[in-house]
Parts: sequence; structure tokens; C-alpha cells
Amino acid sequence: MNLIVAPKNVDLKVLRVRDQKLDKSQITHLQNMGFVEGANCRVVSDVQGSVIVVIKGVRVGLGKDLAECIRVTM
Repeated sequence: MNLIVAPKNVDLKVLRVRDQKLDKSQITHLQNMGFVEGANCRVVSDVQGSVIVVIKGVRVGLGKDLAECIRVTM
């Protein structure tokens, strides 16, 4: 599942960042924020497709276009 459909307040693990829709700078930006394979995260809020995710103890807001490219599992 991707971050848009992930349940709130549940511990998740990043499986991968799909790169078909993203350019290299966007992938690098997500990796710098901590969205790498195996990273733990948690969706704390979602509003109209945008999500707020806690990753590495930091709250990060992601738009729908980026959030749907991040695959996670419980």
C-alpha cells in the first residue's frame, strides 16, 4: 500500500520509493528526509490526499503526488 491509503497511527515500514513518477532530485529529497527502505514511519494525519508522517522523530508533510510513490507495509 502507499502512504495515502495507509492507516493512521500505526507503525509502518518503508518498502520502497517508486521512481517511475519522480525525477532524481525528488527521490534524493525523499531519501534525505529519511524515506529509505526499512525506515519506520507513522501517518498521523491526512487531509484531501496530503499526509503528515512522523519519520525519524520528525513530522513531515507530503503532497499527494509524493505520498502515493512511497510504498509501505505494516
